[in-house]
This record gives sequence, structure tokens and C-alpha cells, in this order.
Amino acid sequence: MSLWLCLRFPLLSIECLPPDINRPAAVVEAQRVIAANELALTLGIKPGQSSSTARALVADGELKLLNRDNAREQQLIEQLKCWAYGFTPTLESWHDDTILLEVGSCLKLYRDINRLTDVLTRKLTRRGFTVATGLGSNRWLAWLMSHTDSPITASGDNKEDPSLTALPLRLLLSIPGNNFQQPIERLAKAGIQTLGQLLALPPSSIAQRCGKPLHNWLQALTASSDRLTADFQPPQRFADYLWFGFEIRHSNELHPAMEQLLEGLAGFLTSAQLTTATIDWHLLRTQGGFQTLRVRSSEAHRSPERWLKLSCLQLEHYPLEEDIEGLALYASSLQEEVVHEVDLFGDNRLSEPLYSLVDRLRARLGLQAVRYLGVREAHLPEFSQLLTEEQPCPAGFATYAKQRPFWLLEEPHPIRAWNDQLFWNGPLTLIHGPERIEDNWWEQPISRDYYVASTEEGQPIWIFKNRHTQRWYVQGVLP
Repeated sequence: MSLWLCLRFPLLSIECLPPDINRPAAVVEAQRVIAANELALTLGIKPGQSSSTARALVADGELKLLNRDNAREQQLIEQLKCWAYGFTPTLESWHDDTILLEVGSCLKLYRDINRLTDVLTRKLTRRGFTVATGLGSNRWLAWLMSHTDSPITASGDNKEDPSLTALPLRLLLSIPGNNFQQPIERLAKAGIQTLGQLLALPPSSIAQRCGKPLHNWLQALTASSDRLTADFQPPQRFADYLWFGFEIRHSNELHPAMEQLLEGLAGFLTSAQLTTATIDWHLLRTQGGFQTLRVRSSEAHRSPERWLKLSCLQLEHYPLEEDIEGLALYASSLQEEVVHEVDLFGDNRLSEPLYSLVDRLRARLGLQAVRYLGVREAHLPEFSQLLTEEQPCPAGFATYAKQRPFWLLEEPHPIRAWNDQLFWNGPLTLIHGPERIEDNWWEQPISRDYYVASTEEGQPIWIFKNRHTQRWYVQGVLP
């Protein structure tokens, strides 16, 4: 049996726009008000009024009328779907302002539907959204229940709920693409104006008097379950934003919003089994444009605590521009999760991981402050090592370590040869060799014979003989 949770956003058309808490504002479509903020509502502006009536209710120049932005609404719905993916993989957008979540398959995880609904509602309210919830065994029932004040019940069997049966039939006219206008008008003339009165009629009579479309809709409404769709396939990137409704003057005012957005990113990455090594913060202006703050980590992960700590450290030295009233979070370089082996009986709590120390140093001092020693393919040892900002692949070091010493001198040191004996801080003893390396023939030919030698103290070193000059040099120190 399927169980659908409806998240309907009745004020989506105005809540998707940058808020203006100091002026009454309303969104209009076809010269009619479809949504208004709190200041406008207190002045008597209501959905359904004409734009001219709305202007007459507010002093000249104070009312801010905005055209409906359908593209931004759908963009916000897609972002909320990615956010909701952290709770269940089976979800879909419904009509223009609704997201439906199939939660029957994940109730054991959340233990109780009321607990899940409270968590979703609290998080959405904190993000500044007005949300109406409803639960039902099918999509239509869940959507209708979101228009009632009935509490959520665990079964989702709400067909006999008094608040549902009391819903006016004219509510069906708000369904996008509906063709119920004429049947509902005929039913109203017969005195049938609520959903309960319609459901009390015999199904055969409804089909005969109201037509096939309304009859089929009632069958879908009274169905005990609904087909499941394929799991939601999230995009290979994450994007989310928040508007504050006031200007940010100090960087620490951004911390709560950062924490909230990173929590959504962590839920998305956990559900998709992805990680990221780079995130981008956009500090938004209401008039357009933004500042960009890029935060990098030396290891790909999805820990919101670590990302928040790095972001706050880097934000301390980041000058804020004027008119910043919003914050956006983007993560586009997503990677498959790499599982690391952990010692079951080891205790690593006392030592800080190297990547954590590197990240904190870079956040305070800049990306160039810490660099890694890497290796590359080159015959000559002095060309095989390099300094890099990215963490090198461990496999390259494993191959390199088998052939050459990790510690190379900045320049080869000359070795004294006398009576067939080599001296460098004492006599040397050859242990292994030779290994011939020839390279750079196109510019200045180099030909060397490499040996492993031992000092008087037993320290193995890496030496070579220049075959052109017959001179000996120390190149590196072996472990």
C-alpha cells in the first residue's frame, strides 16, 4: 500500500522572490493578485483582487506589484526536490506548487509519520516557506487533505474525514488543466456544493450526469493505493539559496544560514552517495549580482560541520560588499564516495587527521600556503618530484618508492674518489648497482650509473657516476 505525503506551497509565487519586509508587496497574474506578503495582507489586499483595487487600498507608491515568475517558481521546486531527496527517493512535483513524497516505504526509518511531518514542516518554515501538508493513500487524497486543518494520521485513510468531505467542490477548479467547470456548475444548481455530498451520490449517476472526466477523477480519489513512480534521479550538482529580507553587515550573520544550507547539502550527498571537495558560496544582492567565495577541502567529504568550520575561517578575511541580502550554496564537482578502511580496535580520537590540519591552514593563510610533494613520470630524478596544490595519488608514490629515494638533495653533492675508494663524510661501501639512466639527448645528453651505497654509520644513500665526466655525486638518502 502506498502512502503519499503532500507538501503544498500556497505562497510559492511570492516566497520564491527576494523578500521585502519594509514594503507591502503582491504578485499579480492577468491583472489579479495571487499572493501577498504580510504587510499587504494587513492593509486589506487579498488574493483574487484586481491590481487596481490593490493599488487603491495602499497609499501611492508604497505598494510593490510584482509579475509572477513561473521560471523561478519551477527552479525553486526543483531545488526543494533535491532537498527532499534527503528524506525519501520516491518523490515528484505535482501541479505547479506541490511536491509529493511516497513515505510508506520509509516509515520504519522515521518510526512515526507525525515525527517525519514535524521535521519537514519545521525545516521548511525555518527556510521561510509557508507549507500545507496532507497525507493520503493516493496522490489526489493527499493533495485534498493539504487544504484541510485535520491532523496527520498514520494510516492515510482519510476518505471519511469530516474536514475533507466539507471541502467545496469549487476547489477542483484550481487544478491545472481541469475540465470540471460545467459539471460543478450543474451540481451547484442541484444543491451539491461539497465533496462529501458528491461522494454520497451513486457512481453510475455521477458518470451519467457529470461526464467521464469527473467520474474517473473520483475513482482515483477513492482508490486504496496509487502507482509508484521511478525514484527521483537527482542532478549531478547541488544548488540552494536563502533570502534574509535585510542587509548583511557582518560576516558572522551569515553563519546560521550557512549551517542551514550545508545541512541540506549533506542530506542530498548522503542520499546520492556522493562527496565533494569544493563548494561555492554566492552572496546575493536583491538588485542582481553576487560575491563568490570558494571553499576547498583537501579531501572530498560531505560533513556539514567541517564545511561550516572551513567557510567561517575563510569568511573572517573576506570583505563583504554592500546590499548583500541573500546566500546561495553551489556544489558542482561531485564525486563517488570512497570508503576508507578503519581499524576496528584503533583509537584515532587523540590525533588530528592531516587533511583537517591542511584545510584549516589553507582557510586562514590561503591556498598557496600549503602544498604537497608529488611525483610525475620523468627519467631524471631531479625532474620527477614537484610541489602541487592538489593531493597526489598514493599509487604514484608507491611505485616511486620502490625505485628511488623519497628524499632528494636540492643539488647533487660531489663525492671524492681516491685509490678506487669513494669518500663522502667518510668512506662509502657500494651495496647495489649499477642502474643506468640516459635522458635529455635532444638538448644536453645525460648518462649516469646509479648505485646504492652505505656510509660508515650504515645509512644507505643513492649515488651516481656521470659517465661523461667520470665524477661521482650523492643524489638522495634512502630510508
